[in-house]
Amino acid sequence: MISLGYSNETIAMMELGLCDGIGPVVGKHLIQQFGSAVAVFEANKSDWQGMAGINLKLAHQLQLSKDNRCKAAHELANNHVKLNIRGTSIENTDYPFRLKELANAPLVLFSKGEIDWNSPRILGIIGTRKPTPLGIALTQSWIEQLAKYNIVIVSGLAYGIDIVAHQTALDAQIPNWGVMAHGLDHVYPTQHRQIAQRMQDQHGGLIADFPAYTKMHPDYFPKRNRIVAGLCDALLVVESGVKGGSMITASIAHGYNRDVFAIPGRPNDKGSEGCNFMIRHQMAHMARCVDDIVETMGWAPNPTNSASGSQNGDQLRLFDNLNPIEKQVMQWLIQGIQNPDEMLQQNQWSASNIAMALLDLELKGMVSTQAGNLYTARC
Repeated sequence: MISLGYSNETIAMMELGLCDGIGPVVGKHLIQQFGSAVAVFEANKSDWQGMAGINLKLAHQLQLSKDNRCKAAHELANNHVKLNIRGTSIENTDYPFRLKELANAPLVLFSKGEIDWNSPRILGIIGTRKPTPLGIALTQSWIEQLAKYNIVIVSGLAYGIDIVAHQTALDAQIPNWGVMAHGLDHVYPTQHRQIAQRMQDQHGGLIADFPAYTKMHPDYFPKRNRIVAGLCDALLVVESGVKGGSMITASIAHGYNRDVFAIPGRPNDKGSEGCNFMIRHQMAHMARCVDDIVETMGWAPNPTNSASGSQNGDQLRLFDNLNPIEKQVMQWLIQGIQNPDEMLQQNQWSASNIAMALLDLELKGMVSTQAGNLYTARC
């Protein structure tokens, strides 16, 4: 029996993704028109062309899938279960809200390991595949300093800065995710298999929007980069030329209104030309130290640290002059509930009350906003 998230709807979404010429945007359009992915395949050519405006070529692809009763997706789902690959469809409540807001969000995400899609703080770290000793040292030092901020680190498991970030995060006991440009039945580069397994064992894992047995292809790297950019609240670039994957990912993140940070280099450093370019053209914040990131993002240290008891007491005493709604919102923020929709689900205050409280708290300097409609307590 199929499990690991593979409902009939998820399998139908997978089949849409397997149809040549139907990507996330067209797929979501079809689902909106017919009400569900299953309903898409219950329709026929005249419905697809009439209701959804699908051309004859795409209608033919859908008909092939329908005639085979989505056989390819069913077989993949069964194989995914054997490989312990979970499927999370865009209609699932666990689907990452940071991605769901994007027009080109994948219909289905695949993962291995322990992925908390909606972790409160996600930092992407990327950079050159040929880092300098300084770039390696900065990556290691900054990640070690970030360990107390209750973050998840996401990168691409590639050579260079990516793998340094993953390895250092593992050593610092920070959950981290590797986004792949191929199916999760294998790991590339093969030299990184052991680290990939450690990531799965230490509250992290691997992510792809490609089903198993999808081989790596140059065209897939930009798709992988959009997942890295979309998943994170902030993206840090450590050494990059003016061309390459890091610049593509940073550009995508900038377009997604994520906070992009770049470590500056000397004017004549070829390996830092991309970072300097982004800073000069205001595509990225200049990051001279970890504090530049955490202050901009409004990240406070993890309240579960050793000093958390006294820290929480001090924080709560600051709330004496707040009204009941503001006090409750601040308590939610300290608990890690940072999205207004999640606050609304607590069934204590209306959406308008929560929105007004957040605005008042921001004006008082007690709350800061982040990408993805998130808020953070500054006290």
